[in-house]
Amino acid sequence: MTTAAPSPAKKPEYWRWIVPVAVGLAIWFLPAPAGLDPKAIHMLGLFVGTIVGILCAPLPSGAVMMIALALSYFSGTLTLGQALSGLSSGTVWMIFSAYVLSLGFVQSGLGRRIAYLMLSKFGNSSTGIAYSLGIADLLMAPAMPSVTARSGGIILPVAKSILSVMGSGPGPTGRRIGDYLIMTCFQFTPITGALFLTGMAANPLCAKLAHDALGIDISWGVWLWAALLPALVCFAILPHVTRLLLRPTLNKTPEAKQLGRDKLAELGPMSRQEKLVGIGFVIALIGWATTMVTGYNANAIGLGVVAYLLIVGAIAWKDVLAEKAAWDTVIWFGVIISLAGGLTKLGFIKWMSASVAAQLVGADWLAAFVILGFAYIYLHYIFATASGHVAAMYVPFCAVAIGCGAPALMVAVCFGIFSNFMWGITEYAGGPGPIYFGQGYFERPRFYRINFLIVTLNVLIVFVTGLGWWKAIGLY
Repeated sequence: MTTAAPSPAKKPEYWRWIVPVAVGLAIWFLPAPAGLDPKAIHMLGLFVGTIVGILCAPLPSGAVMMIALALSYFSGTLTLGQALSGLSSGTVWMIFSAYVLSLGFVQSGLGRRIAYLMLSKFGNSSTGIAYSLGIADLLMAPAMPSVTARSGGIILPVAKSILSVMGSGPGPTGRRIGDYLIMTCFQFTPITGALFLTGMAANPLCAKLAHDALGIDISWGVWLWAALLPALVCFAILPHVTRLLLRPTLNKTPEAKQLGRDKLAELGPMSRQEKLVGIGFVIALIGWATTMVTGYNANAIGLGVVAYLLIVGAIAWKDVLAEKAAWDTVIWFGVIISLAGGLTKLGFIKWMSASVAAQLVGADWLAAFVILGFAYIYLHYIFATASGHVAAMYVPFCAVAIGCGAPALMVAVCFGIFSNFMWGITEYAGGPGPIYFGQGYFERPRFYRINFLIVTLNVLIVFVTGLGWWKAIGLY
């Protein structure tokens, strides 16, 4: 009997620790410019070092955040109250509430039912299939901020079932419909996420940073109204753009429509759990959309929906405790809000905005706004998470654009939309990317090329349609 040789121990990758520590210390010891508190430079070192730490990943992001939290206090940069302030943010708990609601969608099967229902109605053609899955994604987006759960956990499995029936797997048969459907479903989710404040986990972070650092209030209804036309135009043309780029050879697909009917029949009547989750979803939508009328806090509405789901038994507390992504989000977002808030409290954001604006005196605000918008998108090539990008770049980019004279609310909403579009640019830039790319339908150069074209077109559409729409609705 032979004994298998033990696998060699993985060598520690010390560079993952060295790089963020070196970056943080290098900034920490920079001399403070005139008029800026030295603590603001220390805070910047902690903040940038934390973001670099997330990118280098010596530990999981939540653990990196806990280290940053401790350092911010023991270094004397923030008080304990300031260091923990983000964890008491209502925004963090609103995201948590939406994660819990999305858990109900997955557990009850309501998400799959919506997807198959759309397929049974619009699945007669490859374009119809794409729209059916896109509409299912759109319907779930307000209640599912986890784009990984929504797109990777619900939409993609449905798409794979369809491709199996169509005999269109990775490789030569992918040209039939597989390449087209995989790419279209992947690019739908950044668009549907951009439409709602609760459509992607980092959206509420944008709103929180806009409020705390820029003094701009973005409610759930304001975000929806501002994103409505640009996002829907992007949504409407996407299947036609991907058709032009990928040229699927299979166009008529009556069997897909039948597959939707068959799967709905297998699901049977709506279960009690599905109905209860559906009621909670409607309550959340109505509550978030009418905060300006009712006066209720949007974050409190989210917690109220969670309470409802627990009371009626639509979800169990043990399942909430097992929802690691939700609890990780509480830590991640809470700490990043504290760190970003520290930059504001210590005067760094105000100083930086004034300094950059002084360098751009006389620059046309529209030109600056467009250049900054594209730069914000393409800088995401160096980020592996939307949240990290938002935490590092959202406030500085918005502040510079506003400093050039661009209307503040318009800028804040626009960069919020871009915070969704940007993660569609690579396979590592957001949660669904590795899942879709891992299906094997695309080689990396082709995947990158098509994503670049689609994302760039979406940004152009937002600028062209958005500037007119935002003027019409009074954002500027």
